[in-house]
Amino acid sequence: MFFDFGTPVREAQTTYQTHAQSHESKGGIRVSLACVPCRSRHVKCGAEMPSCGRCQQDDKPCFYAKSRRGMRDKNATRKRSSAREQIQGRSVGTEQGGYSTSVGSHVGNSSGESWNGTVSDASASPGSTSLRLNSIKPVDPRRLIDLYYNFFHRAHPFIIPKGRFLTRLESDPDSLNNLFPVMQYIGSLYAPDLSSTEFRAIASNQLELPRLPQNGFSVQALLLLAIAIHAEDEREEARVILDRNICMALEIGMNHRAFAGMERDPVLAESWRRTYWGLYVLDGVFSGIARASSFILSAVETHVDLPCEDHEYESGHIPRPRNLFEYDSRDFEDEIPIFSSFTYLIDLVRIIGTILSINDITGKNLEPAVTNADAMLVNWKLHLPVEKQGVVDKNEEVDELLFQAQNLLQTLLVVIHRPLSRLYHSLLEKISRCAPPPPISPPTGNEDLTRWLHTKKTIEAAQTAMNLYALPSPILLHTPMGICGITKATLANLSACAYIYDKRGEGVDGRAEEGAKGSNEWRMARDRIRLGLGATKVLAGVWRGAKGTEKELKTIARGVFANFSVGTENDRGNAPMVTGRIGGNTLLNESFSRRGTLFEGGIGMGSGFEESFRVGELEYLGILNGLAVGTNAGAGCNGAPSTSC
Repeated sequence: MFFDFGTPVREAQTTYQTHAQSHESKGGIRVSLACVPCRSRHVKCGAEMPSCGRCQQDDKPCFYAKSRRGMRDKNATRKRSSAREQIQGRSVGTEQGGYSTSVGSHVGNSSGESWNGTVSDASASPGSTSLRLNSIKPVDPRRLIDLYYNFFHRAHPFIIPKGRFLTRLESDPDSLNNLFPVMQYIGSLYAPDLSSTEFRAIASNQLELPRLPQNGFSVQALLLLAIAIHAEDEREEARVILDRNICMALEIGMNHRAFAGMERDPVLAESWRRTYWGLYVLDGVFSGIARASSFILSAVETHVDLPCEDHEYESGHIPRPRNLFEYDSRDFEDEIPIFSSFTYLIDLVRIIGTILSINDITGKNLEPAVTNADAMLVNWKLHLPVEKQGVVDKNEEVDELLFQAQNLLQTLLVVIHRPLSRLYHSLLEKISRCAPPPPISPPTGNEDLTRWLHTKKTIEAAQTAMNLYALPSPILLHTPMGICGITKATLANLSACAYIYDKRGEGVDGRAEEGAKGSNEWRMARDRIRLGLGATKVLAGVWRGAKGTEKELKTIARGVFANFSVGTENDRGNAPMVTGRIGGNTLLNESFSRRGTLFEGGIGMGSGFEESFRVGELEYLGILNGLAVGTNAGAGCNGAPSTSC
C-alpha cells in the first residue's frame, strides 16, 4: 500500500481526444466530444483543450479518453470466428496435478463447490494464434483458480465469490472470456512450478482486442491486470491500463448507483459496487506512489453504494446497501453504526486526495499543510469503532482490508512527517523507486522542537507499519500494493539507526541508564529493518517488483550499517563499542559530505526524545487485540514527551 512512476493521465491530456463511438443500441447515436468528468456527470462539456471550461470553473482535473478510432483489426472477424471454433471444440480436463493451494486456516474450504472442469478456452487469445493453451505446459485450470482465490482474492475481494464464479464458468462461460485469463495469470504467479510469462501474454492480448466489450467483467479484468503488472515492477504500463479502465468504467456509468441497481443478482450487484470502489482505491494508491498532486476519481461525482462485509458477500446474503451520506453522518447518531472494513479503507483513500496536494507545497507552507494532513489521519483513526480498531477479526484471522487500511495509514504518516523530521535522507536512498525525495531546505537550529515532534511521529508510524507484518498471517495473503509501504517504513528505521539511536549504549549526556536504552532501541530498530527485508523477501517469491525492492533495501542497509564498526564490549555492560558514527564507509562519507548539514543534531536528541518511542509498541498491541490505546497513530499524548499518558 506507496509513494515513483510517472504522472497520472493528465500529463498527456493535450493529446487525449475523445470522439464518441456509435453505440449499437439506441439507434447508433454518436456522442459529442466531451471530457471524462463531464461525461460521468452527464453534463454539457465545452471540450476546450487542455481543460474544459466546466472543469476549470469547478476546479476539477480535466482529461480526455484516447480515441480508439482506426484501431479496428481488419482480420478481427476471421480471428473471432477462428477463436470461436477453438472455444467450442476444446475442453480442459480436471486431473489434479498433485499441488497444494492451501494456506492453512486462512483460506476458505472449497470442498463443497462443484465444477466439472469443462470450460470455454477463454485463455486462447483471438488476437494471437501462437498464444494458445496447448503451447503451455498442461495445467489444471482449477488449480490456477484455486490459487487465485486462496492467495489473492481476500486482499482484493471484488470478483464474485468462488462458488458462484465456478457456477457461472459452467453456465455462461462467454461472459468470463476476458476475466478468466487474467485470473489464471495471477494464479500462475503463485505456482512455483509454472512460468507465468505465457499466461501474462494471453491475458494481455485478450484485453487489447479492439472490440473488448464495455461491461463490468472487462473492468474487473483490467483492474486485476493493473494490480499484477504494477507488482511486477511495470508501473508505467500499469498506469496506462488503469487510465484506460477508468475511462471504460465511467463510460458505462459504473460510478452511478443505477449500474449495480439494474442487476437482478444481488451478489453480482455487490460485485459491481466493489469493483468501482476497488478502482477508486487503486487510483488513489497509484497516485500516491507516483507522488502526484491528485488522483482522477477523487474529482469524479460518485453515487455508488458502499460495500458490505466480506463474510456477507461470500455467503450471498447481501444486506441493504448503505451510502456515503449515511457514512458521513454516522458521528451524529446516538449509536454510531458499524460499516464494513472496505468502507473504512475507502474513506482513508478519500483523505489521500487531500494529502496528495502536499507534494506541491514547499517552504513555510509545508508545516501547516502537514499539520492539517496529520489531523485528518488521526481523526480517521479516532472515529474507528472498537470492532474495527484491530486488524484481527472475531474469527481470529487477519482482516485483509483493515490490514491494508492500517498499513496505508502508517505509510501516509511516514510520508508526511519524515521530510520535517531528523530522519535525514541518505543519498543512497535515491536507488529506491519507492523512496521519497529529500526535503529541499536543510534543518535549522531553531526548529528543534518541531523536528522532535515529526521525528517521534515518523518513528512510531514506521514501527507500527513493520509490526503489522509480524502478525500471525501468511505474508503472501497481503496485497502487493504494500511493497512501497514496507520500503518507506524500513528506510525510516534505517535513518533512525543512523541519526537517532546510539549503538554504543551511551546516552547523549553519557549516563549509563540512558545509554542502555539507546542501545536497546538501536537493536530493536535493526530488528524491524530485518523484518521489512524478510517481508519483502517473501513477496519477492511471487512479485518481481518486490525482488527489485529487496535488492535496493539491502544495498542501502549495507551502506548504513557499514558505518558501525563493532569493537569489544566496554566495561559498562554488554553494549558494543563503535569507533564512530561516521567512518569506515567511503561511499557514505562522500555522500554525507555533499549534504553538508546532514548530521547536524543527528547523533542523539536527549532522554526526553527517547522516552516515548516505545509507545509505538503499545499501539501495535492495540491493533493486534482490537483495543483502543491512548496514542493517535503517532501523535503521542498531544505531543508530550512522556509515557505516563
